[in-house]
Amino acid sequence: MGRLESAWRWWCLIGLVALAGAAVLLQPAFGDGSLIWFLANLLALSAVLLFVRRNLPHNRRAPEGPLLDRLGAGNHATVARGVLIAQLPGYLLFPWPAGWQAWLPTLTLSLSLAADYLDGYLARRVDRVTALGEALDIEFDGGGLMAATAVAVHYGQLPLIYFLTVGCARYLFLLVGWAARWARRPLHPLTTSTTRRALAGVTMELGAAALWPIVPSSMMTLAGAIVAVPFLAGFARDGGVALGWVDAASAGYLKLRRALIRLATVFLPPMLRFGIVVLLGPRLASAAASFPQTVAAVRAAGITSPEAFAGFVIVVSVICLASIAVGFAGRTGAVGIFIVYGLSLSLVALTPRGLAAWGCAMAIYVFGTGPGSLWQPERALVLRRAGERA
Repeated sequence: MGRLESAWRWWCLIGLVALAGAAVLLQPAFGDGSLIWFLANLLALSAVLLFVRRNLPHNRRAPEGPLLDRLGAGNHATVARGVLIAQLPGYLLFPWPAGWQAWLPTLTLSLSLAADYLDGYLARRVDRVTALGEALDIEFDGGGLMAATAVAVHYGQLPLIYFLTVGCARYLFLLVGWAARWARRPLHPLTTSTTRRALAGVTMELGAAALWPIVPSSMMTLAGAIVAVPFLAGFARDGGVALGWVDAASAGYLKLRRALIRLATVFLPPMLRFGIVVLLGPRLASAAASFPQTVAAVRAAGITSPEAFAGFVIVVSVICLASIAVGFAGRTGAVGIFIVYGLSLSLVALTPRGLAAWGCAMAIYVFGTGPGSLWQPERALVLRRAGERA
């Protein structure tokens, strides 16, 4: 345990320094309140590090296997994620920071998402998957989602019901399990699911997007509804399986599951692709045809290099829309639409057409581009865990 405890003490120091550094960066926005922000997050950081310390004895590949004397790169990335998540609760005590500090919450969450991808990738590539890593990953998934959605609700980006359902989903599930055990009801193991893992990742990504200062709350509310429906349906299914109310091996359940998957991945995506082309195609064609007027609008908004900015937005939007239309890396195209549309909101007001296009792009990101697609490389990220060999 000596080396593990030494690594843990280093992470205590790193977490404290990172928290102090963030408080210094926020001082111009929060003033003396940055000390309160620091102290509130210090409690969260302490809870994270104590949880890590308590689980160090589980740094084993198998329950009865030897204790590994090093954390390994994967577990280091997981602890880094926990340290980053611990910087989020303090934002609940203050309004959204002004200036460039407004981007700090989403930057913090985005870095934790990058660490979330890296931890599993690094652990699997070097065969260092441990019970410690799995315990930390599960806990930081639930805690990170709750913290991110709480901050988004506090900033008015997502409705409270989203936090109470999606944000608290893991803890509601644990509460149901506790109540079942208290009532001495048997609990059944969950079936494996690639959909569960993929939707969990999407909810965290949505949390990071909701903290973008330039994104209107109406867009995030629509995106939240699109993500919440399959996410909560999956949690309801898991709860039914755990309580024995749903037999995941029954013919009726399997038939319903196949029908829903077919609806979401076969019938719906072509309609979404057609819809977004109809919604955005004419607008992009008009902006390109009247390029001088488009540049004038960009210049009036005070953006430097208006020709380059307008050209960039139009070209990237056309490329992304074409990739969605033909199903060539369509999910990546949807992400491109998110970004360029967010940038263009500094020029044009959000319209019902734009909101509908955003909703189509969000649904395409969740469900894919479906049949007739030329290439869907993102499916590998959904069907396989990071670092898992084919």
